[in-house]
Amino acid sequence: MDDGASISISSLLGGDDPIEEASEDLLQRAGLADAFAAEIRRTCAQHGAVVALTGKWGSGKTSLLNLTASALEALDDVQVVKFNPWFFSGTDQLMRFFFDELAGQLRDERRLKDKLKSAGRVVAERLGRYSSALSPLKFVPGAGAVLEGTSAVAAGASKLLGEEQESIHQQRAALTALLADLPGRIVVFVDDIDRLSQQEIRDLFRLVRLTGSFPNIVYVLCFDRSVVEMALTDGAVEGAAYLEKIVKMAMDVPPLPTQALAPVITRGLDQALDGIDTGPLDEGRWPDMFAQVILPMFSTIRDVKRYLASVPLTVRSLRSEVTLVDVLALESLRVRYPAAHDLLPTSVDLLTGTASIHQRSTEQTPREKEFVEEFTRLLDHHAQSVIRLLFPAAEKLFGGSNYGPDWVPAWEQDRRVACSTVLSFYLHRQLPVGRAPIGCIDVIAGTIGDEATLAEALDQVPDSLLDDVLRRLGPYLRDVSEEQVLPTAKALMHQLPRIRLGSTGMWSPGGEWTVLGPVVALLRTLRDGTTDSAIRSLFDSIPSLYQKALLLGDVVGSLNDHGLIAQDTAQALRQDLYSRLHAARPEDLAGERWLLGTLVAATAGMDDPARLDALSDPRVVARLLESAMSPVHSQTMGSVAVRTEMRLVWDPLVTAIGGEAQLAEAVASLRRTVGEQTAEPDEELAVALALYEKYATGWRPER
Repeated sequence: MDDGASISISSLLGGDDPIEEASEDLLQRAGLADAFAAEIRRTCAQHGAVVALTGKWGSGKTSLLNLTASALEALDDVQVVKFNPWFFSGTDQLMRFFFDELAGQLRDERRLKDKLKSAGRVVAERLGRYSSALSPLKFVPGAGAVLEGTSAVAAGASKLLGEEQESIHQQRAALTALLADLPGRIVVFVDDIDRLSQQEIRDLFRLVRLTGSFPNIVYVLCFDRSVVEMALTDGAVEGAAYLEKIVKMAMDVPPLPTQALAPVITRGLDQALDGIDTGPLDEGRWPDMFAQVILPMFSTIRDVKRYLASVPLTVRSLRSEVTLVDVLALESLRVRYPAAHDLLPTSVDLLTGTASIHQRSTEQTPREKEFVEEFTRLLDHHAQSVIRLLFPAAEKLFGGSNYGPDWVPAWEQDRRVACSTVLSFYLHRQLPVGRAPIGCIDVIAGTIGDEATLAEALDQVPDSLLDDVLRRLGPYLRDVSEEQVLPTAKALMHQLPRIRLGSTGMWSPGGEWTVLGPVVALLRTLRDGTTDSAIRSLFDSIPSLYQKALLLGDVVGSLNDHGLIAQDTAQALRQDLYSRLHAARPEDLAGERWLLGTLVAATAGMDDPARLDALSDPRVVARLLESAMSPVHSQTMGSVAVRTEMRLVWDPLVTAIGGEAQLAEAVASLRRTVGEQTAEPDEELAVALALYEKYATGWRPER
């Protein structure tokens, strides 16, 4: 992200403090400050002067004010005094505090300019006496008069308004004469006026109006014009007109050109993220995301500082699960447009939902329409770029392109919030149950192509996360070389015994497809002429019969359809499986997970296959009966509840065992064996036996 600009950004990471000197100037405003300082020095101050520096909150007013003060402090005939109106407590202290502060800073020998030292000490002494004369008094804004203070007693009121008031006028005249002969000028900086309460703003400007006529004193007032004008507006008095009478010259802080903030943000991000594991930066997407989403959201240094302060915590909390490009863009949205960011948690499906061209309706639902209107209202001209670059699936809602489900695996692999799972993690900072950390995926993806290392890495994955890991490896397999196909496929098939077979939901494929899907995809990448030998090698490397049968089912295809291998190769593999089945010991077959499916796969296309001798063993019959069960899922319209009912694959079961009479005899023998063992059958066998009784009486499920 570093563009190489030679600027120092340490001040950006130190909170919201304004800069103090030109070496910290990131916005190249030192020249503007010098020009403003020169104008303050040359402006006529025979009867005092009031100038203003105005700008919106966060526009850099105080930083520009500090640069101006530094430029003036370098002059030998200008004494800079800084007055902070926040230090006084209550309006009755304002006038006294102002003159005390002015006198105190002029007494400071270390700060007083040589040219002004002699006169400055005398002015400070006069200011002190003038302040003391005001000590029991209270300045009443608007009246322009001095009245009784809260500490004075009523008996002294006549004295205060009589002889003492005359003394104050005399002291003011003497002070005016001293200031008129000052060999230079005093510049009083007053900042943060727009942060005062309405009454305090009024009091401060009335003070400036009543004291601003002292010669060779220039007030530099810093404020947000709209805030102050509103505070000064009272009845028939317009705030803008009131300011015009007081302020002799005003300079507005110029708005920042967007591009001026580009090097500030990029260098700031480099330093803010230094030492944090951010994951890789997508160099392809970063330029557009920065130029079209992040940069346009900022117009002030204050907002940039808030952004840079929040980024490190957000990046750390996401632990590289979300691509850094999206994190930085979403954080700019959160900092600058929090109301729009607040829409995300309730709109995940709208932002990430894909649909094929045949599924997509051109008419928006009321919810979609409401979201588009609200998101656009909150983000204005930023909405389109945010959607296009962060949530492309939602472009269709804004009149843009339509993205189908085939995009989702790539978005997930790239850790983009365009994928609903990634966006949900960004929003909630929690991995859903069954989701593996991205670090685990990265490690395993790095072993693809090496059979032993990949198998070992997959063996370390907990069973609860294996389905997710295998599914998410899919996009990484697209770049596997031809030499890596077979080792990778063998390592994947090694995990099949840990996978639950059969579907688990209404629309979910069989669990075995988690392994077989990537394996078949790998085999499809092989050149013609090499596929048969590769599949033969893979078939021979598989230890279990049911794994061989599952592989056969996915590479052979139907009898009337060409699969991945030639028909003669398919027939040879099927014959091999058939021979292995008949040669297997009963105790081995009793341990096969998918025995009925294996038997069907081995005898497919045979006119009169021999009955398996091992079916005389009750253990094998039990395994065959259990493997004949298949879950069927159903759902009532309007309900989210999914009901699962077990069925028997009846016809293949009857065929495999040689007929219904043979099946009845085998089940009866199995029941006798269970009874002789004086133990109840396990739960799975009990369900299978109960189903058999229903089917044996002629019951069949409704279609």
